[in-house]
Amino acid sequence: MPSCCKTTCTWAQNLKVGPEYRQYTVQLIREIGCFCEDYRIYVNGHELDHHGLTYNPCSPLCCGGGQYEWEQDGHSFLLIYNSLSWTNYFGGFRLFIDGTDVNTGREFSSFWRRRGWQVVFAGLVMLLLGTTFSLIFHYAFSSKQRSWISIGYALVFAGLFYIFFGLIPILRYRKPRYNRSATMEYVANTV
Repeated sequence: MPSCCKTTCTWAQNLKVGPEYRQYTVQLIREIGCFCEDYRIYVNGHELDHHGLTYNPCSPLCCGGGQYEWEQDGHSFLLIYNSLSWTNYFGGFRLFIDGTDVNTGREFSSFWRRRGWQVVFAGLVMLLLGTTFSLIFHYAFSSKQRSWISIGYALVFAGLFYIFFGLIPILRYRKPRYNRSATMEYVANTV
């Protein structure tokens, strides 16, 4: 497959394996073509041969694909496409280890609920601006300049669209995906 663009994402995390800590480095190489994407996943320099990561631009909001989960040394790894990314033009992938995002330290459902609230807030701002522009252009200007009212209507519909897509992760991830009590470690010192 000829690729138009090639990106690399790398994560590193120290994890407890038995009595010692080991550093795990996960690297995702994306070869982005005109109509599809190809992925290579490396864990500590070793390529995962038969991973199930497929392209899905709306993951995890709808449909299958866009994520790959595996177990290694007693830890759960989840590589998932971030469809609500604000910073990456091609969308970003996130790595969750034992249910916690490596970048932010947030639990899986908490991460997606927060992203959902951010999108809902952006939708509300667009809805407010669209309503304001529509009213201003409708009542304050003459009929020849009312063609600008379409900007207000476009912002209203974009705001409703954002609110709808922001509510999906808020409602879908109401409950934690991973049981945090299973990964907690308690140490008691008695003197």
